[in-house]
Amino acid sequence: MSRSHLHMIRTLLLLFLHPFSPLICSDPIALYLTWQRSPESTMTIQWITPLAEKEDLIEYRADENSPWLEATGSHVVTPNNYPYLIHRTELTQLQPDSAYSFRIGKTDPLFKFRTMPAELTSAIHFVVGGDVYHDAISFVQQTNHRAAQVSPQFALLGGDLAYSSGSLTLFSEKFERWLEWLITWKMQMVTPEGYLIPLIPAIGNHDVLGGFDEAPENAQFFYALFGMSKKQGYRVLDFGNYLSLLILDSGHTHPIDGKQTAWLATQLASRQSMPHKVALYHVGAYPSVRSQNSKESELIRKNWVPLFEHYGLNVAFEHHDHAYKRTHLILDGKIDPTGVLYMGDGAWGIAKPRTPKTPKERWYLAKSSKAMHFISVSLSKNKRVFTAIDSNGKVIDTYEQHLD
Repeated sequence: MSRSHLHMIRTLLLLFLHPFSPLICSDPIALYLTWQRSPESTMTIQWITPLAEKEDLIEYRADENSPWLEATGSHVVTPNNYPYLIHRTELTQLQPDSAYSFRIGKTDPLFKFRTMPAELTSAIHFVVGGDVYHDAISFVQQTNHRAAQVSPQFALLGGDLAYSSGSLTLFSEKFERWLEWLITWKMQMVTPEGYLIPLIPAIGNHDVLGGFDEAPENAQFFYALFGMSKKQGYRVLDFGNYLSLLILDSGHTHPIDGKQTAWLATQLASRQSMPHKVALYHVGAYPSVRSQNSKESELIRKNWVPLFEHYGLNVAFEHHDHAYKRTHLILDGKIDPTGVLYMGDGAWGIAKPRTPKTPKERWYLAKSSKAMHFISVSLSKNKRVFTAIDSNGKVIDTYEQHLD
């Protein structure tokens, strides 16, 4: 039996025995949802199977009295000859703000998801985090459990997802870590109402061999698992007429300056009227633990931050530091009520979070905490609410922005 098969068996046993794991069928091996476009009218379903299971058919319907509809996608072999297939099928022409059931093929168990609304008639709710599978999977499960309980409509994950690459993995990523994390996601990231929680990822340094200034080919699993183009590892996702999400690469497989900055300027300029504008990336412009003078932080402050400020970005979710932080609103290097908010610093599955600097030590920090956590976000027409919750379910910070 191969090493990868042994790891899969260990993973399945671990998840079955863990008290936070709901009783959801483990076939297919892993199942996760995301979007390439239009969250109000599409859903991309991805799943992992052994090599022999080549079926790409999805059957779906809006309710149990409707006939089954069919959609067929494609599959690719897992990079580096791991004995699995990655399947991907995009459902299109869905109704906004609607529930759907689906199954893989014609006989598998039913799963459920919801599309996003086309208009912001009531608040939407999502969770944010980063630096996920750093330590034992039990720490990931602990935060997953708390995050799923708040019933988010989707999750933003700001890099370092499976820690498949590190200082000792110079030549090949550890796919077993990706697989174990995605199995955990399938089994736990389900709302109390039974809906799978779609994930939207950004890339981090531990998602690519070499960490920084590398070619996309050195992040084979990230690009294969999430169906993103290696030519442009950054993108924008618009939610109806109310939210634009800019997913950026903080110098891992695409340079911060140059083409990415020019692209960012174009995207922000065309979305100035969008009421909620959010950025997601890994390395922080305003870190809570690391030096403010790292190459990437300085490049982001030089290239991206002026665009954030000029075009009215509302919040940037940053990670990488393994702590919790919320900044003051920042404009032109100063605290300003019309500025940009920076939150996060990435500690979803960090067993030993780092000790951040305090607001007294760094002028831009409004709140910092040594805590494994996620952030729960609510967006409505008249306000934004950010609630940081630790892995024990305790609220460690709350912040509201009231809109004019």
